[in-house]
Amino acid sequence: MTSNLLTTVALLLVASTLSAGVKPDLFWNPDDLKPGMKGTGQTVMKGTKIESFDVEILGVLKNTAPGRDMVIARLSGLGLEKTGVIAGMSGSPVTIDGKLVGAVAYAWQFGKEPIAGITPFSQMRSFVEAFEQRERAADKQMRKLDLRDPLKIGGRQFSTVAVSSSFDAPQQVSSGAAADELWMTPLRTPVSATGFSSHSLELFRDQFGKNGLFPVMGGATPAKIAEEERNVALQPGGAMAMAMITGDFDMSGIGTVTHIDGDRVYGWGHPNMGLGACDFPMQTGYIHTVYPRQTVSFKMGSPLKTVGVVNADVSTCIAGTLGRKPDMIPVRLNVRREVGDTRIFNVQIVRQRGLLQSLMFACLTNAIDMEGELPDEMTADIEVTIELEGRAPVVLRDTFSGSSIAAGRAPSALYTPIAQMIAGIQNNPCGLIRIKSIDCKTVIRSGRTSAEIEAVELDADTLAPGETLKATVHLRPWKSNSVRQRIELKLPVDLPEGSYTLTISDDLTRARNDLRDRPDINLASTVDGFLKGLQTFTEGKRTTLAARIPLKSSGVAVGDQPLPNLSPGMVQLLGQSRKTGTQLLGSSLSARQPTEWVIVGTDTITFTVAPRRSKSAP
Repeated sequence: MTSNLLTTVALLLVASTLSAGVKPDLFWNPDDLKPGMKGTGQTVMKGTKIESFDVEILGVLKNTAPGRDMVIARLSGLGLEKTGVIAGMSGSPVTIDGKLVGAVAYAWQFGKEPIAGITPFSQMRSFVEAFEQRERAADKQMRKLDLRDPLKIGGRQFSTVAVSSSFDAPQQVSSGAAADELWMTPLRTPVSATGFSSHSLELFRDQFGKNGLFPVMGGATPAKIAEEERNVALQPGGAMAMAMITGDFDMSGIGTVTHIDGDRVYGWGHPNMGLGACDFPMQTGYIHTVYPRQTVSFKMGSPLKTVGVVNADVSTCIAGTLGRKPDMIPVRLNVRREVGDTRIFNVQIVRQRGLLQSLMFACLTNAIDMEGELPDEMTADIEVTIELEGRAPVVLRDTFSGSSIAAGRAPSALYTPIAQMIAGIQNNPCGLIRIKSIDCKTVIRSGRTSAEIEAVELDADTLAPGETLKATVHLRPWKSNSVRQRIELKLPVDLPEGSYTLTISDDLTRARNDLRDRPDINLASTVDGFLKGLQTFTEGKRTTLAARIPLKSSGVAVGDQPLPNLSPGMVQLLGQSRKTGTQLLGSSLSARQPTEWVIVGTDTITFTVAPRRSKSAP
């Protein structure tokens, strides 16, 4: 609680200090605005042409959030009386007597008049300079504020205004139970998705809807228009796009420029996702049309050209710098079926923490969706190469088959582990690992090549140290007769006598179990240790049959440093000590046997190790 209070106080101090430096002859102080004052706003309704609409100030809400005020206004003109305030107008600048008030940013979702909330520009700029990062807890907060002077809207009078930082109106409002109240919610950001399937688009809606992003099926601007508008410059009232993915697939949020000061650009009047400091392509945009809806209408647009970088995403706006180049991850996606040409897609994805996993998964999914309907019974070969700066690449090769990748389940089963691994590299807690590029190859084959483990038989259930354990694994390939697969594992000559458990599984399961036994790499504190653990994981193959025998702990790990082969007493002493920061170090014996199938399931069997009995004298 104390840290949150200190953060709020610091932001208020920064905001007040920087606001004091704003020239009063250029920007309105919210306290100087009075009901009835009239001005104009600017936005693009079609193409790149900036048009004006009328604005009437209705009142000012103080402290809608720490350090933030909101100007309530009625908009008119440009058909807003019918559409209401439009998503995509976010950032539309409002001026009175030549002085900038701020940016259109909030709307009354179920109101019959275009009532908007305007974010004062002085507060937009101050929060940007502080690179304030919106706290997620604030998303659920809403404040009901009393008005100094009641508002008269549509013949009705409102004495309070409820302001929500969530992008959805509260349930009681949407259901009509409290429709007599005035609720202001942030305008959603239309996200133009070009080259994405409807399935991939649904994934984005599920993952980003709570952040106010509203993905819509888009399309690239026609070549003729793109050529005509390629040199259009960002200017107040013009369309401004903020990209997450560019290239053969494109995903960009669409809003409006509020103000430009030299090479500094301010827009939207509300956050994109409240990330604070960030690095996204800043683009000019083209508006195709306005799509009217009962709640909040939205603009359908497309990005035109990258002209800089958005490097601030704060609670009052987004802001960027012209002339800079965004730092993105180049990704190459290669998809091939048994019959047909190989399809190659090249995209660039933002490096933003918290987004990379979702964006990477959506691109991978979309690439395979482009192949059309997948067969119910299929096999997929995956090869992923992640090039790292200054280090050896991470390479994953594996084969998938079985019920988990049948038809519609395939994308999630195939690509969720890959997206998680890529995000894990970028967000690892050990140190900076910079990804240079990602290359993913997928080959789709008809027919299921999985085989389920049915049973395990040992040639002998009692062995002496140094002997070789021999087992027969009964596998049942899909829609075929059972087959036998032999696997052998040589026991150490110093293996203690006792009872042991043999686990038969696929090799990936074996690798995961090995990682659990190795806290020195599974919970590594250095980049080298982290990458060593990742290599252990990528070595596991689903098509390889694995035999694994876990052994009793014979060592400990102190951080990244393994201390194996300790005496039982020392292991017990160190393992029970919390002060030393040690953890038990597991070990195992294992053997692997490549097969022609994707191994499914596991089975265990016990055996005994006992000294070999000497033969009696005749």
